[in-house]
Amino acid sequence: MKGRRVTTSPFPISGYHGRVLEADLTSGAVRVVPLDPAQAMDYLGGRGLATRILYDTIDPACDPLGPGNAVVIAMSPLVGSNAPTAGRGHMVFKSPLTGVLGTSNSGGHWGAGFKATGHDVLVVKGAASSPVMIDISPEKVEILPADRYWGLTTHETHDQLAEDAGPGKPARVLCIGPAGESLVRFAAVANDRNRVYGRCGPGAVWGAKKLKAVRVRGREKVAPSDPEKYKSGLDQAVYLLKQAPVTKRLLRELGTAGLVELINLISMLPHRNFQDCLHRDEDVERISGERLARAFLEKAGSCALCPIGCQRHTRVAGRDGRDERGEGPEYETMVLLGPVCDVYDMEAVTRANYRCNEMGLDTISFGGTLACAMELFETGALTAADTGGLGLSFGNAEALEGLVAMTARREGFGAELAEGSFRLAGRFGRPELSMTVKRLEIPAYDPRASLTQALGYMTSPSGACHLRGGYAVSLAFFGGAKEIPRFSLLQSPIAIRNMQNAGILQDSLGVCRFTGYAFSAEPWARMAGGMTGRDLSVARLEEIENRVATLERQFNVEAGAGPADDALPARFAEAPITVEGKERRVSREDQERMRRDYYRVRGWDADGRPTGELLRALRIETRRG
Repeated sequence: MKGRRVTTSPFPISGYHGRVLEADLTSGAVRVVPLDPAQAMDYLGGRGLATRILYDTIDPACDPLGPGNAVVIAMSPLVGSNAPTAGRGHMVFKSPLTGVLGTSNSGGHWGAGFKATGHDVLVVKGAASSPVMIDISPEKVEILPADRYWGLTTHETHDQLAEDAGPGKPARVLCIGPAGESLVRFAAVANDRNRVYGRCGPGAVWGAKKLKAVRVRGREKVAPSDPEKYKSGLDQAVYLLKQAPVTKRLLRELGTAGLVELINLISMLPHRNFQDCLHRDEDVERISGERLARAFLEKAGSCALCPIGCQRHTRVAGRDGRDERGEGPEYETMVLLGPVCDVYDMEAVTRANYRCNEMGLDTISFGGTLACAMELFETGALTAADTGGLGLSFGNAEALEGLVAMTARREGFGAELAEGSFRLAGRFGRPELSMTVKRLEIPAYDPRASLTQALGYMTSPSGACHLRGGYAVSLAFFGGAKEIPRFSLLQSPIAIRNMQNAGILQDSLGVCRFTGYAFSAEPWARMAGGMTGRDLSVARLEEIENRVATLERQFNVEAGAGPADDALPARFAEAPITVEGKERRVSREDQERMRRDYYRVRGWDADGRPTGELLRALRIETRRG
């Protein structure tokens, strides 16, 4: 099963190779098709381009675990350059967890490694009958048997495939672990051992296709069409990254875990499956970024071309007394495996994080699902007879590590956890205990403490996601000139639209969200314009952002989603928390108002459907014409 590279004429836009690599796992065929230049300019790269190609490739109503689903990974014209943080790939698919658009990206070095193979996009279709891998090298592209790697952890797979590439042939590996093989609905895809495409269950889609890994080796480069314009944006970006306190110091010193104390200070740190935001100060200190840096950090690390260095390479004592080493935990992992489960044991959380990385699990969905199980257990909806004798009361740190492996391999009660909290809570008769939007577990910011964050969760195309929804914490507390009140019903729809658009741009350029703490679109406009030699002004980039947001919505509409899916769990409307001395909730009336105003700001109709007029104005071709 192999395919030779098909040569294409030189692509007319710098920064792109002009090649889309398609692998059909059902037939074993591999081919290279030309990238459409107009499509490249309309959707840019990364998230935007991947979403356009996915929409054109599959029926949004397809079975996410069937051969009709596809995985699309796209790079941007900046990936492969020396633009800061521009090494990220973006993966889209129909999510087996949510039933709507799955969208996830990852740092590390795999994205730049794939771009160096001379391709801009990878499309994987169909399903193999037995385990396979895709091997992409300068000489050829092959679909190879992968039976010998099936069952291995992500670390074992990475190391073995890198070694098998041969001496003097450095390779980058993207792979699934046992969780993906077992079709865990929130399984991740890992690269560089501990970098992950985590959210929405891409690993389960790979597992259903019997795709174990994609290994890349390449040496092709890109060069700017207008070096002077490109360099002016690059120099400004690098300067600002070195000046902004968050990117210059905070993230390098504490990593994302440095947010724990801050988010607690603003009454937004969730506790016990989002029942409240109440924590003892001494407990928060035990799982803070400061303690991680003091007691567990070995060194900081970076993704490709990143001057920030937020990675945490850590060490913790294992249960056998011997030291274990790995990466993280990051903020989201710390909180979802920690206080959301009423656990403040840094050692237990760190070991569970290591196991999730090795087995290939999204730590946010795993933590949210485990917290749901704990509340089910404490309410009596779930009993020891259901769990195989496991006591799942809140605060049970001992359960964390063992349940990772059980969930990843669907063993015992792990098979129930593997379905995610929405299906788990429904199965045991308490659907209201699933803290999800569009069936995706909510990240580590309580929406009752910020209406902007609440609306971001509600309207995220992939479900409850702080990144895809709009990172409202930064708007309310370190947004600088862009800062807005966190309880503003009037400003939240426009603010979230703008934040979501900023995220679409970053995801489509293949750059890190943290650059947004130092600068906004203008340096990127000059870098992208200088690279491509085309008009990519800030205004043109805003048009692309709106086009991508609308196409994502169109995908979800065709997948069956509607206004009822743009809502928070009942808990956030009914059970208040105390913020700055006042009781705060997100009432159904406030949700309806924000949702209505957001649809209007987006140019969608009252049911959240993109109008025909808007689709024509944005030049979006759809199945309905």
